[in-house]
Amino acid sequence: MTKDHVHIKGLNGLRAMAALAVFANHYGQIIFVDQTLGYFDLGVLLENGNVAVSLFFTLSGFLLSLPFWSHLLFATACPKTTTYLLHRLARIAPAYYLCLTLLICFENGWQFALSHPDVVLHYMFLFNFTEFSIFSINSVFWTLAVEMQFYFLLPLLFIILRKLPKQPVILLLLIILASYILNDLLIHTFKESIDWPWDTKLLWIRVHGAVLNHSVLAHLPHFLSGVCAASFVTQQATVTPYKKHYDLIFCAACLLLISILSTPIYEYILIPAAPYGFPITSILLVLIILSTPQSLLAVKILDSLLFRKLGTLSYGFYLYHLPVFNYLYELMQNFGYSATVHWFVFIVSSFIVTLMIAFISYRMIEQPILRKIKHHPAQKLNT
Repeated sequence: MTKDHVHIKGLNGLRAMAALAVFANHYGQIIFVDQTLGYFDLGVLLENGNVAVSLFFTLSGFLLSLPFWSHLLFATACPKTTTYLLHRLARIAPAYYLCLTLLICFENGWQFALSHPDVVLHYMFLFNFTEFSIFSINSVFWTLAVEMQFYFLLPLLFIILRKLPKQPVILLLLIILASYILNDLLIHTFKESIDWPWDTKLLWIRVHGAVLNHSVLAHLPHFLSGVCAASFVTQQATVTPYKKHYDLIFCAACLLLISILSTPIYEYILIPAAPYGFPITSILLVLIILSTPQSLLAVKILDSLLFRKLGTLSYGFYLYHLPVFNYLYELMQNFGYSATVHWFVFIVSSFIVTLMIAFISYRMIEQPILRKIKHHPAQKLNT
């Protein structure tokens, strides 16, 4: 494996697939889908499409940790922490702040006293720590808060791994196990809800609530699964792409994942305090990520022009799709059309409008800022 992790074929397409899965999941929450074929249930598959969140976190851990692994294993240039964080902020914050500000303005959120802490927490990426704010403005935002917190954890993690150089992957696996156990204990020992200390009308933490179930700790195993996978890739000195067994691994992992998510099997693999079917689905996602760049079939599909372009726009697509769903649903109702009856019009129009907004956001906001950061002389890796 080369140490220049500029582009890995197919992974941008996997981002596109994850964004489409979340889109389908929210569509299924709005429009009831009841299509079955034997044990296969399309409605259940759409409902379980939120496993794409696990794919997002796993992919993030995989890609972001590659240069850190190169430094740790081969003594290459160490990513400068300030540069790394600046790049991460430039990638996630501008479009997020645009979407957040537009939603606050359209919903007149600043006019209500109870919404003031909610707005402040959203701008600080800390809203996932309170029940009253975690899903308040745009329910998909909570993943961005968790992602931002992962950005800060990753350099600290590799400082620990550098101090303990022997068997870093085993240490990571122990951290995954410890984080799961700690999260399970936290959820099951938390017995009394807590009000927001500055305003008792607002709820801070609820027993078995969203804050505990959607925390950084709860999703750390998914992120670290990607980090572990990146270690395996980095240690491969050379890669012979497109061997047949990679096609088999990719196809088998995809088929098994779809079979689990579209049938009652999913209910049987769930364990307490482990979202998205961890660890079984996470293992399958890691296999998909690892096999994709070396599978001819996967590369043909996921590295095609269509999926690469959609992967490039996937962040904006993910960011804006739910507000578009909600707006078009109400718009159709106002004109006397049921989104349930006219489901095809609803999903096609939602997809097109979301894609257009994502394209405009990328070209006018995300891309210019990323180019400026990338070409700034001060943003080179620390040697």
